[in-house]
Amino acid sequence: MAGLLNATNAEGRPLYRKVVIQMGRRATKTSSIQATLLGRCFSIPKYRIISTAQTGTLSQQFLAELGSRLELAFPDEKTRPFRFYKSNGSIRIVWENGSEWRAVKPQASAFRGSAADCILMDEAGEYDEKTTDDLMAGALPVLATRKGAQIIITGTPPRTRSGLLWNHLQSGRKGTPSLGILDYSMEPTDDATDEALWWKAYPGLSSGLVEIDFLREALETQGLLSFSREFLCLDPQASSLRAISEEDWAAGQVPDMLEIPSDNFSIAFDTTPSGDAGAVAVAFYTPEGLPHVQILEHKGGINWLPAYIGKLLTEHRGAEIGFDSIGNNLSVFQTLQRNRRISTHNLRSMNMKEVAGGVSLMTSHISDRALVHAVDPSLDKAVEAAAFRYSGDSRLWSRGNSNEDISPLIAASNALYIAAGKRHREPRKKREALTF
Repeated sequence: MAGLLNATNAEGRPLYRKVVIQMGRRATKTSSIQATLLGRCFSIPKYRIISTAQTGTLSQQFLAELGSRLELAFPDEKTRPFRFYKSNGSIRIVWENGSEWRAVKPQASAFRGSAADCILMDEAGEYDEKTTDDLMAGALPVLATRKGAQIIITGTPPRTRSGLLWNHLQSGRKGTPSLGILDYSMEPTDDATDEALWWKAYPGLSSGLVEIDFLREALETQGLLSFSREFLCLDPQASSLRAISEEDWAAGQVPDMLEIPSDNFSIAFDTTPSGDAGAVAVAFYTPEGLPHVQILEHKGGINWLPAYIGKLLTEHRGAEIGFDSIGNNLSVFQTLQRNRRISTHNLRSMNMKEVAGGVSLMTSHISDRALVHAVDPSLDKAVEAAAFRYSGDSRLWSRGNSNEDISPLIAASNALYIAAGKRHREPRKKREALTF
């Protein structure tokens, strides 16, 4: 943190006039920044800092807490190298070397008529576009006459892809030369329940500040989406953002229909919410553990599905056929139940956690470029259209802003989930006669 903030160019001035920092909660993000800036105030005469947060009250609260800790560190009022002033809603710390740190509201008017060497904008993920524009218009002139001036923008992910923090994160990720960036965050395709990810994306854990049991409890109590945002800094959702990388998907594609084994495979079906289409998919793993998925059928409407599924149940008596037990899928299941000539013993109703498990498993295989799948227009279109959505602690497929049918993708990931739980069985060999 300090290395980024204090990096200098050949002239001894800040290498980055703007710095954006994103880090999960309780990982000492604000404390580390404050410690660095305190060092400047103690060591650089007449160094001036203005800090703000999402509200004036919180801005003053942050500085008040800092001032109180400083007073505890220097209990003798007579020898303190600073004075802590709190009066008439104004909070500031003034050092005997002329340095000053004061807190203001997140408004342009609060900056006018001031000069500063550093502006700290904390909890910047809470600023919307209007506040961002107003704040930057007031803040930038404050730094104009100060050599070596710096703006620090920090926070946890915003709820929308807009505003002060998001705009600067995007610029930093693109490699803007004058913008320094420290970004501890997960990828949208990462599994937030994977504890190995926590060690990489959350510095509070890897540094020993937070115990892993705390994160486990946070995941359980807050739910997956809130936990992902607050601790792993998941980017805000964009309904138009595709869930699966085009390059990763293409990496596992083969030109021809896959050869389905005679055993050790699983099937799943899915329908659109409106019932205007349905899909059936098969999935299996090779003895070496390589995952495969394939669309068996995709048609308009759903009236064809009971007969098609019934035929599969009859021809492949050992194969499980899964479905998400919602909407029109239940209608297909009930139709099959009424047909006394067909055994529905191998139909598997999947709950939300199992469906979410299929999504997680499939995205993991695709990210590793391990999932094998044949060219199939219906599946390819579904992959292109699919985004993520969250329900409680489950991450599921979503259509995003499109009206595309993603039932082939849902069927494929459900089938993959069931296949992953199967123990691979070698083909039965004919017993040879015993000789003595």
